[in-house]
Formats: sequence, structure tokens, C-alpha cells
Amino acid sequence: MVFVAAAALMSMAAPPSWEHVQAPPVQIVEIVTPESATEVVVAEGYVYVYVSRPTPVKLISLLGQPIASETLQPGFHRLKLAARGIYILRAGSITRRITL
Repeated sequence: MVFVAAAALMSMAAPPSWEHVQAPPVQIVEIVTPESATEVVVAEGYVYVYVSRPTPVKLISLLGQPIASETLQPGFHRLKLAARGIYILRAGSITRRITL
């Protein structure tokens, strides 16, 4: 019985979380909105986001399933996506489609 409970806990993977990085491996060239100074790029299976001020960021699947939700502090952040697909990224008041 204990083995079954332990196996069930191990099968539930922790949701992905944003990690702070010094800079993305590629130059960010797409400015989402100049007013908010939020930039987004997809590279090497990661979504990289730059925010200039604390910003709530949510990533959901195209089917509406939440992937990650967090308030990011100023700087570069990245999130590893486990599966290829189309996602919706909401950073503050902006919304972008992300394709991996």
C-alpha cells in the first residue's frame, strides 16, 4: 500500500517554474510592447522572457490547461517546455502566442 502511494506521488511531476538567467542564448529581437518593456523569444526548448518591472506571467496550453503562473522580478527568465506545441503567454496586460 505504501509503495502504491509513493509511486503515485512520483508520477505527478512538479509543474515547470521560471528560472532567472543572465541572458538568453540568442538575441531577443521581438519587442512585445515598448511601454511595458517586455520581450519574448523561444530558443532550444525554452521560453525566454525579459521584464523591466515585477510582472505576473502566465503560460497556458492551447486547450486552456495552466502550465506555469508566477510574478517575475525584473530581468531575464526562462521556462523549459516539455512538449512541442502552441501556448498562450500572458505577461501583465499583453498576450502572445508561443510556438515550440
